[in-house]
Amino acid sequence: MLDVNKPTLLVTTSTFPRWEGDSEPRFVYDLSQRLTTAFNVVVLAPHAAGAADKEIWHGMHIYRYRYAPSKLETLAYAGGISANLKQHRWKVALLPLFFLGQWLALRKLLKQYPITSIHAHWLIPQGLVAAVALWGKTQAPSLVCTSHGGDLFGLRGRISTTLKRWVVSRCQALTVVSHAMLPAMHALTDTNPPPISVIPMGTDLTHTFIPNPYITRLPNCLLFVGRLVEKKGLTYLLQAFTQLLPNQPDLELVIVGSGTLQAELMAQAKQLGIAQRVDFKGRLTHHELVGLYQSVTLAVFPFIQAKDGDMEGLGLVMVEAMGCGCPVIASDLPAVRDVIRHGETGWLVEPANSSCLGYAVQTLLTQTATRQQLSVQALQTVQNTFDWKTISQNYQHLLNKQAKTATGMEVAHAN
Repeated sequence: MLDVNKPTLLVTTSTFPRWEGDSEPRFVYDLSQRLTTAFNVVVLAPHAAGAADKEIWHGMHIYRYRYAPSKLETLAYAGGISANLKQHRWKVALLPLFFLGQWLALRKLLKQYPITSIHAHWLIPQGLVAAVALWGKTQAPSLVCTSHGGDLFGLRGRISTTLKRWVVSRCQALTVVSHAMLPAMHALTDTNPPPISVIPMGTDLTHTFIPNPYITRLPNCLLFVGRLVEKKGLTYLLQAFTQLLPNQPDLELVIVGSGTLQAELMAQAKQLGIAQRVDFKGRLTHHELVGLYQSVTLAVFPFIQAKDGDMEGLGLVMVEAMGCGCPVIASDLPAVRDVIRHGETGWLVEPANSSCLGYAVQTLLTQTATRQQLSVQALQTVQNTFDWKTISQNYQHLLNKQAKTATGMEVAHAN
């Protein structure tokens, strides 16, 4: 049942937990769940084998649209749409069905619910499908699109750029998750652009990703967390690891995540002769991740710009590690600077440079006081900036404004 005193928000996304305890990235889930204090939240996401077609989670009405026989619904999840298309070119054939299934489901929900606003995560495909579904409607819900980076940096062809420009022109508001994304988003706007806000995704820095003073950190253990795709730059960390072993023979590297490059990276570790010291753990739950963040020596994120231009839009894994008091080394990319100030809250290194990365790791491994200083300052910074309480309030304010414009209804602020 809907609360008649709340406006109804439709969230569209291609990344969302498929079931309870799923290891898929959950930032859209976490944000949407927190918005239920002010909105009736309806979520539209792709279906996958083993997932329910519809269900209610923590006040959210979840709908998963079908776009192929269940065993072929493999375009989303497990690395993301772009990575899946790169690895399996035949999946391009699923794209028309994916767009059609989403469009049909969205139109049905627009008739079923009194939706006042749509929050589309990613300009393409969700923003595009929403804009098409609303096209020509005289009394349409407001459309707010959030770009997370891959859609903005990675889709650079003429057709993709034209489509993104059209989507932007149909939005009433836009958000990007880092300041580094603003120039690329402004480049898509015309002379009368919608307002653009920088609002990152958040994480739970109050109850989940927190330090544990009762855990003693391991002396020589590195951690990488992320999808095993090109832009994460893990190949350079493996190369750097070989440089570190002569001075640190007991050094270990724990790798959390899965993706299209997993077999290739495991083969690289074997070829470099470091497979015995590298632990590919696959995907872990939040609870398991927290334990690692709280116990390893350093977390290392060697992000790069991929050949197609794609790169990190924010890098929330850095925030999770810092929230647990774990010192962080990351590549000096524009979006990373929204999280790390070199020498203050973390250590920045030249991207795609294994020698530079190895030197930075070696330096911090031997400087305990420096690691401690970085972790203390980083913890204070991320708690003030990236905790869900702050982030959800910012999104609520923006979506409240759009709902008010659409219906004249003022949304009460959540406690």
